Amino acid sequence: MASAEPGVFFANFGPPPPERPPPAGFHEVELNKTRWVIPKIYDRLTSLGEGAYGVVCTAEDLRTKEIVAVKKFFRPFQSTIHAKRTYRELKLLRTLKHPNVLEMVDVFTPDTDAASLNNVYFVSVLMGSDLQKILKIQRLTNYQIQSLIYQVLKGLKYIHSAGIVHRDLKPSNIAVNEVGDVKILDFGLARAADHEMTGYVATRWYRAPEIMLNWMHYTQTGHMIL
Repeated sequence: MASAEPGVFFANFGPPPPERPPPAGFHEVELNKTRWVIPKIYDRLTSLGEGAYGVVCTAEDLRTKEIVAVKKFFRPFQSTIHAKRTYRELKLLRTLKHPNVLEMVDVFTPDTDAASLNNVYFVSVLMGSDLQKILKIQRLTNYQIQSLIYQVLKGLKYIHSAGIVHRDLKPSNIAVNEVGDVKILDFGLARAADHEMTGYVATRWYRAPEIMLNWMHYTQTGHMIL
């Protein structure tokens, strides 16, 4: 089999193009081999965790001296599905205001035009852990269980009153701080309740029977399996 000429083969082979320098008011930080370009008001970044759709770190807000959580979305505009998920989560977190729903403090991008828009970050209050991690390391008392369930139900009642179905409620999406306050997070799969639903939602082990059996026509009751 004939081989390509070396000059032709390597014509487009070389180092990646250099990253753009941060725009005015931003600074660059490398954290676990991930490039963060964030406003200078956020400093002292520390890695917190990574999920399917983004990576999270803590940072100090130099204006308030508070420690906040900063999430960087992975490839938010790689496809129509990614773009819709990003827009949906940001819109809902900006709109929903309840003590048991994660509150968005800030949202920003270092990209300066639509052609280069590929980075989105949002800032929220910092919660110490999530229910999945807590259940792995300690046994909860009856009082703690009652308190957690009560707060989750209050948050769900508020979300449902806005006509929203979360569609991915599970222990890892229930944040808990050191004094037992609860906030529901991750609204990337949420939908308005009056829309036709897609069937492949909710983490498999927490998927309600009506989602599995009534594939595209379920309601807010799909949360109650938790």
